[in-house]
Amino acid sequence: MNIDTVNKNLSGNMLIYALVAILAGIFFGNIWNLNWMSALTLPVVFIMIYPMMVNLSLSSLKRVGEHKKPLGAALMINFVFAPLLMYILTSVFALGPQITLALMLLSIAPVSSMGLGYIGLAEGHMLSGAMITAAAFVLSIFIYPLAGHYLASGANLDIPISLILQNLIVVLVLPLLFGIATREYMERKHGSERFLKLKPYFSVVTQLFLYLLIFVIFASEAGVVLKNIGYIWLLLPTAILFYTISILFTVYVNKNILKLEYGQHQSVVFTSTSKNIALTIAILISVFGAEGQYMAVFPAIMILFQAPFLIIYLKFSHRIKRLFTYEKTNK
Repeated sequence: MNIDTVNKNLSGNMLIYALVAILAGIFFGNIWNLNWMSALTLPVVFIMIYPMMVNLSLSSLKRVGEHKKPLGAALMINFVFAPLLMYILTSVFALGPQITLALMLLSIAPVSSMGLGYIGLAEGHMLSGAMITAAAFVLSIFIYPLAGHYLASGANLDIPISLILQNLIVVLVLPLLFGIATREYMERKHGSERFLKLKPYFSVVTQLFLYLLIFVIFASEAGVVLKNIGYIWLLLPTAILFYTISILFTVYVNKNILKLEYGQHQSVVFTSTSKNIALTIAILISVFGAEGQYMAVFPAIMILFQAPFLIIYLKFSHRIKRLFTYEKTNK
């Protein structure tokens, strides 16, 4: 079995492998206490994103100016549209003040640790994704306190800046630096043709560690999820509508209003829809104490919906690509 066959198998059966990872994580996390596995999240994230960053080169960094439009779109969707939509949904379903606060803080969270990996697998623009990720993490340092003041009746949110910076470094800075350095070394040492032959291996590594990351997340959160099964049904309609409307809105805006190309569109989708649940949980617990531990249950449950939704969307990326390609060829 050659590497291309493995690559096609991993991507072609993405939904099956993701479902197996979710079920295995919940099953083993229920049998054993695997909370300690949360410490593996960032190392696994780095290994998942690093191969995709190898696709960037020093010359591509000179085209940063070409990505202002997707940057603006992603930040608008993440910090304006998403919280507005979440507020409407939590009001319609009358979820109560604590659940509303937890989900509102989740709605303005920057991109999750899996976001850049999704972009790479969807053949999106990694440079656009990197710019959006950096801007969203930096802006969140200022937006969280502002949002907390209005959402939590004047509460002053003690934002874990060190955690935000840690995520930024592991999710973006280190993979970007190592990725570009790897590509430059390989092309100078072995030539561009050799590099192109190795590209399928990078995709395989990213996909394998994506499934491993899904397992780690669900294994470490299995106890929380299983102890609060009733809340899953409570959040089900809100989660389905939030992720469905967010994706459809982003597709419509990017295709019909902003006229983005496919790669830029994918960078916007996965950085604005994929929320950093771990960061939201950390803020809730650090700010609200015992009450925050209760509220943290709701973002944790959203993991059950966010990962499958984005995996399904990723699975059908080829159709989205045809949609954007068709638009381009018929201008």
